[in-house]
Amino acid sequence: MLFSRTISYLSIVGSLLVSLVLINLFLQFSWLALLVFILTILMVLLIFLQENQIKNHDGDSIENHPIEDTDELESKVQERTLELNIALQELEEANKELQEKNTLDELTGLYNRRFYDQKIQAEFRRSRRNLTPLSLVVIDIDYFKKVNDNYGHLAGDECLVAVSACIKRCLRRSADISCRYGGEEFCLILPETDKKGALTLAEELRESIEACKISYNNIAINLTISCGISTYLQQQNVKAEHLFALADQALYKAKKSGRNQIIQQFFEEVIDN
Repeated sequence: MLFSRTISYLSIVGSLLVSLVLINLFLQFSWLALLVFILTILMVLLIFLQENQIKNHDGDSIENHPIEDTDELESKVQERTLELNIALQELEEANKELQEKNTLDELTGLYNRRFYDQKIQAEFRRSRRNLTPLSLVVIDIDYFKKVNDNYGHLAGDECLVAVSACIKRCLRRSADISCRYGGEEFCLILPETDKKGALTLAEELRESIEACKISYNNIAINLTISCGISTYLQQQNVKAEHLFALADQALYKAKKSGRNQIIQQFFEEVIDN
């Protein structure tokens, strides 16, 4: 194949030389100009031949090693895919960790106020859709300001951690949600829990905290809590914010009535403004 191409190129060169000689005879070009013209054409032909050989060599390489090239390409693709999957997994884990930090209270390990605001809306909609009860318990540590004033804020932090531990022990269902609402106030979101169930759980928690012995710098600190409870049973015109407002009213009554007790408030007819 290469021999036939060479013969073809020589035939072309020979034809060009004959043509140039004839042109020189008719047009009377100088032999020097004719020689320069011939050399230019030869250089163009040599460049063309060189480029053609490079292309043929590349084509032969592809034809002779298609399997190796394909295997190498597949190996590189698999390697890049693995690296991409690892990067995506690391990104997902980092995102999950960041999300947990944004929804957990750093001191107590309970969910924070931001998470409560999101979750109460979601559980309220689910309760309304499934026609199931939803109870909310609002908790406040009695005389917590005195603890901070008498023993310091570090002692107050120890008390918050102890109360949180009692809350975690009392909540046995994965669906129940405990949040630190702010300061010494906590909220329990209890899906599919009626008035009786909420009252039973709140009373268990109250007794647990009352019996808890908290020690800070060899000082024993006794705590009690007050609780307010509200329950949503698909009452007309009730919204998620009304659930908290009613439980908060019940908590206020419990504290005003002497603390260390639980009061339930019941919806009558809430007017939708």
